Amino acid sequence: MMKKNKYVRPLRDMSVMLFDMLKSDRDTNIGIGGFTGEGKSSFLTHLFKDYGIVSGMGWSFNLLTWSRKELLLWIDGDKKSEPDEDGLLKGQKPEYSALGVDELFLLFYKRNWYDEGQIDSIGTLNMCRDRHLLIGGNIPNFWDLDSAFTSRIRFYVYIPYRGVAWVFEQENNPFAIDKWNVTQNKNIFRKFKNPYMCPNFLMEIHYPDWSPKEKIRYYEIRNKKRVKAIDVNKSDKQERYKDIKSQRDRLIKLLLDWNNDIIQYDDIKERLGIEKLTYKDLSDILGISPSAVRLIALGER
Repeated sequence: MMKKNKYVRPLRDMSVMLFDMLKSDRDTNIGIGGFTGEGKSSFLTHLFKDYGIVSGMGWSFNLLTWSRKELLLWIDGDKKSEPDEDGLLKGQKPEYSALGVDELFLLFYKRNWYDEGQIDSIGTLNMCRDRHLLIGGNIPNFWDLDSAFTSRIRFYVYIPYRGVAWVFEQENNPFAIDKWNVTQNKNIFRKFKNPYMCPNFLMEIHYPDWSPKEKIRYYEIRNKKRVKAIDVNKSDKQERYKDIKSQRDRLIKLLLDWNNDIIQYDDIKERLGIEKLTYKDLSDILGISPSAVRLIALGER
């Protein structure tokens, strides 16, 4: 007879734990990692469906998003709208809703730490606890996320293979600089080939695959929302580039306008080490060609 794994707990245990935490005004953000195709989305949707039963809120695949804007709309609502009879703004989801982000790296990738929208959305996540919202999302490598975001994750779930989820939580230690104990957990896992002795390990959960209907519904939602989110991201980047380019062009024109004033003062010339700013000087500073500087100065670019 196969020995029972004492670390395995039913999915319902996690659902109840999450609901109890939300009712006590604690945040419950979840990050789910694992290799592509191992079942991160499947676990997220099974957990949220079960949580929907426990909380009485229900859950559907429509509460999956690939868009930062949609997620923030669900959390904050349209601030230009008037509250409805339930006190909710347009687009805002009720308290205790479970909101799923299927590809977290599109929203909170650490290499985009300078992204103003990403900074603002992390700030919003810091405040969403007040609305008792359960937020969870998927990413192949959890550690690719913005560190400001991972610090706001209460539970990290890793899917080693289909049907199995290892759940970890931040250590509640007032002296811990790294509450995830990444190095220690990594070494323990390498030694024992399992997570059960890791200080941050909480439980193991077994879960089923999607039914054929669930799989069809997931791909319908994904194919619709994901493409739209990617298009919006491209548009946002183009707008940001236009703004940066406009600021650069104004700076070049301003420097050239000031040029005649600058060269009248010997101390400024000595400090700059030049007699007069040339197109070549500006091209070296800005990393663009002298001809581009000239066209900008003439208003032809």
